[in-house]
Amino acid sequence: MTSAAPFPLNGAEPQPGHRTLWPGGLKWRQARAGYLFLIPLLAGLIVFRFYAFGYNVWLSFTKAGAFGPPRFIGLDNYRRLLSDSQLVVALYNTVKFALIAVPGVVIVSLLCALLMQYRFRGESVFRAIVFLPAVCLPTAIILVFGWLFQTQYGLVNAAIQAMGSSPVSWFGSEAGVTAVVSLIVVYLSFSVPAIILYAGMQDIPSDVYQAAMLDGAGPVHRFFSITLPLLTPSLFFVILTSTIGILKLFDTVYILLPPVDHSVSTNYGLTLVYYYYYLAFVDAGQRGYAAAVSLFLLILILGVSIVLLRLQRRFVHYGEDG
Repeated sequence: MTSAAPFPLNGAEPQPGHRTLWPGGLKWRQARAGYLFLIPLLAGLIVFRFYAFGYNVWLSFTKAGAFGPPRFIGLDNYRRLLSDSQLVVALYNTVKFALIAVPGVVIVSLLCALLMQYRFRGESVFRAIVFLPAVCLPTAIILVFGWLFQTQYGLVNAAIQAMGSSPVSWFGSEAGVTAVVSLIVVYLSFSVPAIILYAGMQDIPSDVYQAAMLDGAGPVHRFFSITLPLLTPSLFFVILTSTIGILKLFDTVYILLPPVDHSVSTNYGLTLVYYYYYLAFVDAGQRGYAAAVSLFLLILILGVSIVLLRLQRRFVHYGEDG
């Protein structure tokens, strides 16, 4: 007759008195502590994300002023979207900045990532310069660029005059506003994508390059045949996040251009988020319509994201498992 083992062997069934996640057990007390730590995060998500989003959706069906309760008006705000000329201007400018700045961010970040692959004198200084926009205050950078492109006393116009040309009114024309805003957005946005692409290049096996060099492939051929295809997952992530970020462009045009007064320069830089800000906070009597504009922007970002996610199946290579 054999006696039972004092402790359960590996794979043995737990004893009848053993408790796992039932109230009162040791594991339950440990799990409860974890749930308590999650409460502040869940509360923040519920209050500032889910409730705020639901309230914004409901507000888009109302006429809400600065004072008094919102009044339900049905789909009137959405009908107004179809005939709002200022919304068309804001949409045009938003898409225009995205079409210019996103390729600029990708090209500049890719070039910086390629340069960081090599060892040269001043390499650490170059890397610090690349990462500088990510650690500096965006407001300070935008103000510096604003002073550089100032019409009368800016250094850019001073250099243009020194070469014998007349100064340019950068903020008085669509081309000038587009050029300055796009330049600032690219400068503010390329640092983190450059680090992401550099990390993606580090993951490419070196033996692939060695085999290509043995076959006589030059640097340009190696870049387009090896680096670029194997870097497409990182490139897709950079394109997607940069596109979403630039579609939400606000701080650059808000700081750089005059307050919203439907002036020429403001119209050239009016974006969807800037227009939403004007409706919700400057003209506070249109908070309901501002909510509808914000949902229009949400649909735009969602649609662009879906298109990019569809395109990744054709252009993004995830290796043999992809």
